[in-house]
Amino acid sequence: MSEDFKATAARIEANPLGRLMYGQRELFHSNLIGWYFDQLPEAADATFRPLAAPGEDSRRFVERERGHMDLVFHWSDLAPLVIENKVFSLPHREQLEEYEAAASKWPHPPALVLLSVSEPNFDLGEWRYLSYAEFADRIRDALPASASYEVETMRRYAALVSDLHQLVSAVDVQSDEERVWLPDSLLSAISSSQMRAALRKARAQRVARVLNDILPGLEQPAAGGMSNATPLVESFEYVFTRGMHLHLGWQLQGDQFRRAAVYHDQSISGRSQESRRLREDVSREHPEFYSFPAQLPRALAGRKEFNHFAPSFVYKYVKTPGLTIAELKAAAAEVHAEIERFRAEGVTEARPDDAVRKAP
Repeated sequence: MSEDFKATAARIEANPLGRLMYGQRELFHSNLIGWYFDQLPEAADATFRPLAAPGEDSRRFVERERGHMDLVFHWSDLAPLVIENKVFSLPHREQLEEYEAAASKWPHPPALVLLSVSEPNFDLGEWRYLSYAEFADRIRDALPASASYEVETMRRYAALVSDLHQLVSAVDVQSDEERVWLPDSLLSAISSSQMRAALRKARAQRVARVLNDILPGLEQPAAGGMSNATPLVESFEYVFTRGMHLHLGWQLQGDQFRRAAVYHDQSISGRSQESRRLREDVSREHPEFYSFPAQLPRALAGRKEFNHFAPSFVYKYVKTPGLTIAELKAAAAEVHAEIERFRAEGVTEARPDDAVRKAP
């Protein structure tokens, strides 16, 4: 994978549109696709009209960000066509369902297309999936044999789209033997720090998706993201146990694997030294909240007994350089089973409205 990745990255670096994309990513693509629709109408129609549905509208034009939808194409003799664009981020069922519900109320209900590097792992309903690879082919097939600036721009864009599909697809989880995080030696082929960060975040999201596939019973789905320029993936679940409302779980950020508790108790929440001491007192009484999966190192890292993200997050951590997907799967399953045992104790109490854990 390494040499193919570096070759693809080199082509993107050499493509002037690739350099323009670095700072904007999704916004860049939506703007350029809208420009294509306006400046090369015959080619754009050959690209997009086959995706539209029978119907009618007022005239031919394109809208950007209508109801937060990336692009809406209109023709007088077809129903509108919505394009929701996902380059690095994964599609989410809830977002697509929200857009579908909103668009169904339009005077002319549209056809719905999800343009994405990554194929969704859920039923799309009324949406149609269009990969970036297929999109590149559609553009190439539609362009005329011309050397005009507009046509050459779209030829270069089609090449960029094809390369981008290969590049982002390379961060998908291919096997359990892979390391969780992409090595710096691989990402060094990309000059843009923003692009490297986007790929690291994309990897974290795809690792989280793998965990959700093997642990469908999670009370809250595992999530991936970036924090302090470092990728992370985590899984926290709400539980009422030991007379407390809390989220228990784990977080992997860089090479730190953390066991953590998020306390939903205003009496110990806060940023003061006193609230910190109170959280540590509670944590010390419940070492079971901080037990590490069997396959991970035993020696705690860091100088402190407990670490904090104020106002309510308490954790311990071990160093796990080179952690593999298989090892993370096993660790996540073990922590989930432990939380299920707490839940099976049978003690319940109404969940407070503020007992939530937002994904990164």
